[in-house]
Amino acid sequence: MTISKVLYTLRGATRFMLPQFFRKSDGEPVLLEGDKGVFVQMVDSTGDVIGTAKPLPVQVIGESVENQGPIEVPLQDNATVPNSGMVYTPTDGKNTLYFEVTGTSTSRTIAFEIIGSNGEPVSITAFSTTDPSISDQYTTGGSDETPEYWVVQIPIGCSFRANITAVSGGNVNISGKAVA
Repeated sequence: MTISKVLYTLRGATRFMLPQFFRKSDGEPVLLEGDKGVFVQMVDSTGDVIGTAKPLPVQVIGESVENQGPIEVPLQDNATVPNSGMVYTPTDGKNTLYFEVTGTSTSRTIAFEIIGSNGEPVSITAFSTTDPSISDQYTTGGSDETPEYWVVQIPIGCSFRANITAVSGGNVNISGKAVA
């Protein structure tokens, strides 16, 4: 590894690495795993370990590939009658949910709700990603011809659902992706 790939500070002619984040899978720099965590060695400009310098602690991120990308979140699947749908409970900090409303129904009303520790649903405001001027706690739009796209920030400790309170003349589909 070249020292130019990391942030450092100079004390005289000696370079000292600054605290920063590394992905363990990158392989650079070489990480030392011990009983008290993960560390990196301080090195000089040639890459040699500086005398008896103790390794610096680092925070390891991206431990597993499955936690890095968005996850699929189904909320309603071809619903033809009013129902509360599937509940999404965020994991791994993935509490931002982007979702799409489609379907063949001629009319629909979908309430956006969170469920806290008491188990009671409460309305939450979602924001249209196609028209930033629109934010609401429900929608009556979204079809196969004109889908609606929304984003909601789910508070920590809560779950989210898209509750269909009315539907007629077809079905409603709601699915999305959750990200951290």
